[in-house]
Amino acid sequence: MPRRSLVVPFGILFTCLVLVPACKKKPAPTAAPPEPSAPTSTVSSDYLLFAHLNVKDIRDGAIFTEVKQAFAKAGGGSDWDQLEGRIGRETGVKPTDVDAVTVCVTEAPARGEPNFVLIVAANKPIPKTSAFGLNPQAKPDARGFYQMPGGGLIHFPNDKTAVLLSPALVPQYLEGYAKNQTSGWPLTPDLTRSAAGHTAFVVARLDKLPAEARNGNEFKDFAPFLTARTVTVTADLKGKELSTTARVTFPDATAAGRAKEKGQELIKMATSEVEKLMTSKSDFAAVLPAVKEAHRALQAARVEVSGSDLTLAAGYKVDFDLGQMVTEAVKKVRGSAEKITTTNNFKQIGIALHSYHDANGQVPVHGVGPKGALLTTSLFDKTNKKPQPLLSWRVAILPYLEQDNLYRQFKLDEPWDSEHNKKLIDKMPKVFAPVGKPGKPGYTHTQMVVGPNALQLPSVRIPTSFPDGTSNTIAAIEAAEPVIWTKPDDVMLPGAALPKDLKKKFGGLQPGGFTVVMWDGSARFIPDTVSERTLGLLLNPKDDQVIPSDW
Repeated sequence: MPRRSLVVPFGILFTCLVLVPACKKKPAPTAAPPEPSAPTSTVSSDYLLFAHLNVKDIRDGAIFTEVKQAFAKAGGGSDWDQLEGRIGRETGVKPTDVDAVTVCVTEAPARGEPNFVLIVAANKPIPKTSAFGLNPQAKPDARGFYQMPGGGLIHFPNDKTAVLLSPALVPQYLEGYAKNQTSGWPLTPDLTRSAAGHTAFVVARLDKLPAEARNGNEFKDFAPFLTARTVTVTADLKGKELSTTARVTFPDATAAGRAKEKGQELIKMATSEVEKLMTSKSDFAAVLPAVKEAHRALQAARVEVSGSDLTLAAGYKVDFDLGQMVTEAVKKVRGSAEKITTTNNFKQIGIALHSYHDANGQVPVHGVGPKGALLTTSLFDKTNKKPQPLLSWRVAILPYLEQDNLYRQFKLDEPWDSEHNKKLIDKMPKVFAPVGKPGKPGYTHTQMVVGPNALQLPSVRIPTSFPDGTSNTIAAIEAAEPVIWTKPDDVMLPGAALPKDLKKKFGGLQPGGFTVVMWDGSARFIPDTVSERTLGLLLNPKDDQVIPSDW
């Protein structure tokens, strides 16, 4: 592992477990924080890092139970199962089947990767044929070790435990944990005793870090903390209260005092950032109770120096409606994910339109005629020679959406509702399907807007058809009313003037607005607050008007 990549993980670990609790103000005269675990005494360890996480303690706790129930109530149950299923397939064990995780980093050489042991203990058998990316055809060597993809080894001391480790540590492991999963190396009586009963336990020997890691520019602002010899942290989850205690041992009292001063400097920074969130008008209302509790925890945390030791203690109590918060979070996360997926779909359509143009010199508007040919006369002329489009532009661009096989199944000389072509309606590609709100099979909201004040039939040429600019003209949009995707059916605006209810013709699938793709290929979300005038200008490729700033 490159030296820089080694510095970052330990810096994050040290900052999160030690510096953040240190960044506190004096206790406020408000409600007392949860009582933290007893101050941790110095633990004997020869390892660079030893950490143990009691996952069962978290999984069976009140907070996790409430979160999962709220997640399911918010309609995220299937998402949760899919996530767990995906992780289970990739690692061979679902997160909720894990009881404990223990990691030991014995040393970090000046060059090369650190030597480590990672122990995953589950409550269900771990499949050897698929765990942690193993090839189903993989075979163990004579000692029972499987070669991990990308390096490292994996061993199964029993059917519910997987151990990932560096090859250099195999001899010690075989004489230790492989024989005794209770106290075998890298476990020691002192570490086992110290970790017992805690939700999380960490002890780090910072004095074993290579000098370049301790003196790197990445952490020059935290130099007073990097003089520490040992950091020991415990965290305990009892009901809905989390308490943490850390003891940092320095070479002398002077070094400990400097670290305290640096911690007090960081106090204002951390608390100030939390206070900004509390007063922010941005979208933090749903998590405001959690932010307020974080603020209280920061103010009530205790920071003390005794000799060469710096002791930190803090507590966090979930005494707010966690279920409601999770429900709102699920909605926002799902909404964000759906918005991203929709945007990506529209980007693909934009690329396909440009690819079609590159191949044909123009892009069909609304639909195509026999054999997929572009129509030659406007649908809005007043003669009786109106062309009859057979299939939608959405069908025409299929070869440029990696749907060439589907495209070849259409009979291009027949209309969309011919006996043959009707059978293909249910094969609509996902790129045209609504996201998040399943609609009627074969129906799409992805449409062009056609009319005298919008796109002109029968086709457009890029960029000559867009005097106002391709980045200022909408190519396709989320329409309010769905249409059959193969049918030459779009949002039609045949009048000489735009309708007064123009905005009502779009959106309804996503809260707050709708997605469009512009003729330059970019996709973006247009908020509901956009004015009728601005939307009209975005639909018209040649109005010679400046687009207002409300989109």
